[in-house]
Amino acid sequence: MPASRPVVRKVVKLLRIWAVLVDVLIMASAFLVLLYPDASWTVVALAVPLLVIMWRTRRSLTRRLRSVGAMGEYLVGRYLLLIVGLVHVAQQGVPTLLWIVSGGLLALALEAERFEVRMHRRIRPYAAHLPGRDTEHRPRFAYGYVYSLVILGLALLVVTPWLGAAGAWAVVAVGLLAVLFAAAVLVDIVQRISRRSSALREMPQIVEDLEPRFFVYWSAQSGSAFQITMWLPYLERLGVPFAIIVRNDANFRDLERAVDAPLILRRTLADLDAVIVPSARAAFYVNNAVLNNHMIRYSELMHIQLLHGESDKAASTNPVTRMFDRDYVAGQAAIDRFAARGISMPESMFRIVGRPQVEGVEAARAPIGEMAAPTVLYAPTWQGFHQDAQYSSLAHGPDLVQRLLERGCTVVFRPHPYSYRTRSLRSACARIKAMLQQDAELTGRAHLYGVLAEKEMTVFDCFNASDAMISDVSSVVGDYLHSEKPMAMNSMHAAVDDFRREFPTARAAYVIEGSEEGLIDVEDVLDAMLGPDPMSEVRKGFATYYLGDIPRDSYAERFLAVAREDLGIESERVSTTGHERAEP
Repeated sequence: MPASRPVVRKVVKLLRIWAVLVDVLIMASAFLVLLYPDASWTVVALAVPLLVIMWRTRRSLTRRLRSVGAMGEYLVGRYLLLIVGLVHVAQQGVPTLLWIVSGGLLALALEAERFEVRMHRRIRPYAAHLPGRDTEHRPRFAYGYVYSLVILGLALLVVTPWLGAAGAWAVVAVGLLAVLFAAAVLVDIVQRISRRSSALREMPQIVEDLEPRFFVYWSAQSGSAFQITMWLPYLERLGVPFAIIVRNDANFRDLERAVDAPLILRRTLADLDAVIVPSARAAFYVNNAVLNNHMIRYSELMHIQLLHGESDKAASTNPVTRMFDRDYVAGQAAIDRFAARGISMPESMFRIVGRPQVEGVEAARAPIGEMAAPTVLYAPTWQGFHQDAQYSSLAHGPDLVQRLLERGCTVVFRPHPYSYRTRSLRSACARIKAMLQQDAELTGRAHLYGVLAEKEMTVFDCFNASDAMISDVSSVVGDYLHSEKPMAMNSMHAAVDDFRREFPTARAAYVIEGSEEGLIDVEDVLDAMLGPDPMSEVRKGFATYYLGDIPRDSYAERFLAVAREDLGIESERVSTTGHERAEP
């Protein structure tokens, strides 16, 4: 999860420092044994606690290195502990052959760790879900047991002088098991390398045999899988083969478990050249990533921008959109938005397709003023990469949620996933969740928040669970229009009139003005939104303007029909250009 990444980085840093300290302490124990060869207590007093430390640390290291576990860690210290243990055993009269064999086996296992970790880290992902092809690049079993077995062998070696020959035989048995397990690891690594090499060599033919009609091209920050997964159900409904192309390991990991479609990792421009096959007619994009220009250079393809939401954010009118052949927009508002910001665009490139994702959004169950205790969704956006995209109200979110609770509202809290990447917003999220938990315990209200609202439920599930919404400048506002339920937007940097001029979606919403000091007139806004709701009819007009004049009972069919037409798939032709309806 995004919120855990800073913590994980700190833990990893501490573990690396801890590994150095363990090595230093083991070196100290080695010198003590050499200085006091007859003092058995030196081995017990220093080696055993250090073995316990390494054993306990193995779990944290396993999480960091996945199935490789702690292999390759503490090598210097473990070698020294092995030497100290062997010297101590030899001085206690244990048969020479036994301690030589046991020491040799543990040393061989340690050296295997070093080599195998190095080889494992070179096996990078390359593809997933290719029909008829085993593309598993992960270890088939947990390699980390080699580390655990070596630690167990060293522990037995330390106490062998008290166990005698039985202890030495136990070390031999554990050492042999560690070597055999290391051999199995080596076999698996060789097989993984072979599969990867074969697949990369045959990738052009594999993709050609797949006969994809189009590609979905994606490059984004890690943790952004929602950008592409929101579109996949509808792209799959086109009924033709396609493949997803990503450009880095992080994006591959984001999608590998989240999709079933063929997923191909292409790191270089030459890698891309090899998979652009004759069957492909188009490429779909879901953001304005810089690396989109690597794919756009294939002029034989039709390049179609989808984006990942309908909103008045600056990204929705990025001038780089001109480089695409088509811009699929939800409604006329998206086209007018470019002109309003002085960005000249050829109108022929636009196709109004609606937002197919909202087809499952339910209409209001009753006028909100008739509800004794409405449920309100608070869905703030994140801070943004740049100053012109800092729309988030989360800093004032606890105050806003408190006012809703005082009105007896049930709250659904679903912040933007990127909110957890900023310390101040992460702190605000934690405060809001604590408030909701406390209120639920006191009142019994079934607030929705945390894993339930952010992971198990989709944003559209949250829409359907609510009777009204409060958000910021965000794509969820445009999507929420489909429900025709009341909504409010937070203006964090402008007066209400200026805010509505800059962000036309706000003309369909109640606006809460905010400042660095706090929220302004929030009570008056909540009175109107949760009471008489005078903007009800205005919202209906804006829903058509922003989301297209498309029948509700077949809403997603517009996107499918337009996409099939551009891909050359037989389908009933529909009108896809022109003004659907004048602006309200």
